[in-house]
Amino acid sequence: MPQRGTIHADLHTHTTASDGSLSPTLLVQRAFERGVKAIAVTDHDTIAGVEEARAAAKERKMWFTSGIEISATLEGREIHILGYAVDTSNHALLDYVRRARAYRTDRAERIIARLRELGVKKLTMGDVREISGEGVVGRQHIALAMQKKGIVRTTREAFDKYLADDAIAFTAKWEFPVKDAIQLIHDAGGVAVVAHPAKVISGEQFEAMLEAGLDGVELHHPSHDTDVCRLYALLAEEHDLLTTGGSDFHGGNKRDGSNIGRYGLMKDDFTSFASELTKRSATHNRSMKPTLGTLARMLGFRG
Repeated sequence: MPQRGTIHADLHTHTTASDGSLSPTLLVQRAFERGVKAIAVTDHDTIAGVEEARAAAKERKMWFTSGIEISATLEGREIHILGYAVDTSNHALLDYVRRARAYRTDRAERIIARLRELGVKKLTMGDVREISGEGVVGRQHIALAMQKKGIVRTTREAFDKYLADDAIAFTAKWEFPVKDAIQLIHDAGGVAVVAHPAKVISGEQFEAMLEAGLDGVELHHPSHDTDVCRLYALLAEEHDLLTTGGSDFHGGNKRDGSNIGRYGLMKDDFTSFASELTKRSATHNRSMKPTLGTLARMLGFRG
């Protein structure tokens, strides 16, 4: 539910670098117009929009930190890990995003092939690329392309009938263990925060992430009600975790355009977050090259 009070910081947003509808500059401008003073761009498995967003934020005198939302797995479930204050020149991180981009493209091609097997023959990768542009490809782009081609009436229909995790054309993503995602973020000098935890994780999985070095939890999110926020606030206090929040803005057919300025951190909470972010980021290794173990697992993405 929307928060009461003035939102100072939105720390979970997406741009056209992944599956958002606004360019990094236009996203920052939208947030600025909504009164947001601090922002992080956290595109899925890419940092391609970070520098443009950083420049746009600087021009508007907004606080900014680099970010990414990594697609990880834990016990067969997809878990999203937000990385903040990551070094965008870090070799390990750059290698990850390059490989993730290739795997996302491969997955999209496999989904299209599966759709052809199911009799949906007029959708091509070119149609999907018309939607995604140069950004990393996701299922939302496929759904939009299907809608544009008249295969479905809405993107929701595309997911319900073909693309959702339990639908007939679902194709699994690669497997990248949560512990490796957290280590990758730490190697890039960042802090690791689990995104919208109430949507995906159990108590046991939360404990596993703590053991892997999780730094924080996303407290405020459109999918979280008051009870969920209270629960994770207590867990964060118990385990000395950072708490974050954001709109998870995508725009377009997601119909979440009004969420910017309604979800995130208020000023006092943001001040605490920013201070802790600086301290914790400084304690993590800034390894310019992947560790042998992490590199081996990255080379061995399964899916």
